[in-house]
Amino acid sequence: MLIFMAIIIFVFVLYFGTDRGAQTANAIAIVDGVVISEADYYNEYSKLTDMVRERYGGALTADMLKQMDLKKAAYDNIINRQIIIAKANDLKLRISDNELKELLTNMPALQTDGKFDSYKYKQLLRYNKMTAEAFEAGQKISMAAGKIESIILEGIKLSDREVLDLYALQNQKINLDFIQISGADVSGRVKPTTADLENYLKKNSSAFRVPEQVKVKYLYFDADRFFTGEVSLSDIRDYYNRTKENYKDKDDKPLGLEEAKPVIIKEIKKSRGMQNAYTQAKTAHDTIYQEDNFDAYAAKNNLNIQITDFFPLNQPPQVFSSVKDLAKELTGLEKKDIAKVLTADNGYYVIRLEDKKAAYTPELKTIENSVMQGYLKAEQDKIASDDATTILARLQKGEPLEKVAAEKGYQIQETGLFQPGNTIPKLGSHPEAMEKLLSLSPGHPYPESPLKLNNSYVIFKLKEISALDMNDFEAKKETYRKMAINLKREEAMKAWMEGNKAEMIREKRLKIKKEAKDL
Repeated sequence: MLIFMAIIIFVFVLYFGTDRGAQTANAIAIVDGVVISEADYYNEYSKLTDMVRERYGGALTADMLKQMDLKKAAYDNIINRQIIIAKANDLKLRISDNELKELLTNMPALQTDGKFDSYKYKQLLRYNKMTAEAFEAGQKISMAAGKIESIILEGIKLSDREVLDLYALQNQKINLDFIQISGADVSGRVKPTTADLENYLKKNSSAFRVPEQVKVKYLYFDADRFFTGEVSLSDIRDYYNRTKENYKDKDDKPLGLEEAKPVIIKEIKKSRGMQNAYTQAKTAHDTIYQEDNFDAYAAKNNLNIQITDFFPLNQPPQVFSSVKDLAKELTGLEKKDIAKVLTADNGYYVIRLEDKKAAYTPELKTIENSVMQGYLKAEQDKIASDDATTILARLQKGEPLEKVAAEKGYQIQETGLFQPGNTIPKLGSHPEAMEKLLSLSPGHPYPESPLKLNNSYVIFKLKEISALDMNDFEAKKETYRKMAINLKREEAMKAWMEGNKAEMIREKRLKIKKEAKDL
């Protein structure tokens, strides 16, 4: 289903328009002088997210969303769409109003009893939060893309062998023999000297470096303490009317005022308490900063001073767990410097740096055990990797797996028949597993290199390929032919898009201002 969604997301660029603003600020790309703004990106991302949530409903998980990478898809879509427009102009592909009208009037989703239904059309626009102009512009892009696609597909040919290969990919199973080589298997071959450990510590000092440490004195202004007064019924009613859409029961049904009242009172109290706490914290900060009277100010205003032990900037005490960017705010402060007012979940901190210790790398004698563990792990991994590479080279030259494994003392295991994928039975998952498995054949039973999986190096040999059910293939041949054509079409369109994008960048017709990772 994830693969299916990936195809839908790519094709989405061809079939949905986007509202185009006149904004030129915050451009992420410019195509032939047309600005693609961050607003375009966020609009596209919202549409993709809504489409996926509607498609999967409650079955959608955070991992699925992460794998789909909708942010990257939205970024690519808005740029690819403009590339299509530019290339359609290059090819002088024009979509007339009559062609557009014919398309719309013949859309089954917009018909009632075989006739165009303007009410359904308006419903479609409202549902997708689009204007008629934007939707129709998007359809023209889709039709132009369809013409471009037709030109590209004219050169696509599909052989019976390719159809059979696709059927085999989805139906044929394989069985592997394999051996695993881990660091534990070669542990006895690593005997470090003091000089080895000293050299390892020198080369990897950053891994053992003790970061800068600080000791701070602070005042905490708790929102609960600074709430004063009562919450009136009119306050509750006004707050509810402004935010009623936020209050729903477990079945997602709206809550009435009385049902939402306890939550509203709590929220109003916190909001007012935070406002009052900030006012007090800011006054304290400014006074202490100007008069350098931390202790005197606290005593005068009956505030409780707290002081920490030394702690690394990257590991603050639990009391500061809800303070964002604490390390960033304290870095660079000198002794007795006061940081700006810092926000926590339920209040504010006024913090003064009392003392600091510079970062340093300890001597070997004080951290020898940690250095020893790091050294052993690195050396054992290197030896295991070298052994696996050497063994695989011997196997590729024709030596029997059984002979080499016995000589080296490794046990041969068997996966049993399974469908090739990124997960291998008895071994686990690896993103490169599928590619390595598909490279195997009776004439080339070994991969080009060992596969590192779960902290071990795996060498596998193709032992068996299940027979294909040719009767089943013949019965499903046309279905697989359509699938193969669709896959080739997607590959061809993707290659066309990537090629034209690279060409337009070279010609400076396409200027990328921000990458997807920066949004």
